[in-house]
Amino acid sequence: MAQIARLIMETASSSRTYTTKQVAPLLQHKNFKLQAAVSEFQKTIDELPKDVTRPFPRTCNYNSAKKAYMLGQQKVIDAQRQLIDSVKNKPEEMIDAEFHPQSVPAFAATEISHYLNAKYPDYFYKEATLNPTNPRNRSTDWETDVVNKFRAVDTLTEYVGSRDAATGKVFVLARPLRVSNVSCLTCHSTPDKAPPEMLKLYGSANGFGWKLDDIIGAQIVTVPMSVPVAAADHAWSKLNTWLGGAFLGIAVAANLGMAWLIWRN
Repeated sequence: MAQIARLIMETASSSRTYTTKQVAPLLQHKNFKLQAAVSEFQKTIDELPKDVTRPFPRTCNYNSAKKAYMLGQQKVIDAQRQLIDSVKNKPEEMIDAEFHPQSVPAFAATEISHYLNAKYPDYFYKEATLNPTNPRNRSTDWETDVVNKFRAVDTLTEYVGSRDAATGKVFVLARPLRVSNVSCLTCHSTPDKAPPEMLKLYGSANGFGWKLDDIIGAQIVTVPMSVPVAAADHAWSKLNTWLGGAFLGIAVAANLGMAWLIWRN
């Protein structure tokens, strides 16, 4: 039972790590590539010879072919500058400024656990948070009690217990959720520092005021105790059947042996 709960916990933690190390940087890298391309484009134009980038004088003694070439070059340079100015002036159109919940570790771990829960509805994982951005993560009364145990004892790294649920008694395994990375404060310190797209999605009323090293919630896994109890009952029943058969076999063999001795004598 504890082993199953720890397996679910480690799976959720692994999905958090994957999201932090691979998904979020990938989105940032996509924006960086566009910004780098614009920068290199600007650098290329700046390094062009001055006689190419400055406006071509309309009164000159160049022959017609040279004049046509220079005018063509000037038009190309002007178009390139307009493109750069357009990108710089409209970053929201050229650069992905949208907030992607899928890049948030808590969101990813919860979503993955929902797929497990759809197949095994009695097995549950939640990132129970006292003041969450996403309302679905808000801790219930009993989950708040678990979180407060971690907040009261800073060295406590794991909580194991049980509780009565609607489906019966469940085994509870929990670990603290701590603000361990300063990057978390980009979204959760104050609303004015949070991504505007995140505020549009969740509002500015919740999920702020977090501080570095604060315990803001807990990863909680619940596993039904009926499953291991049923397995134990089944194993005990099989053992009793085997023992009963063994004793019956011994008794029959003993009676046959006694009868053979009596018959022989």
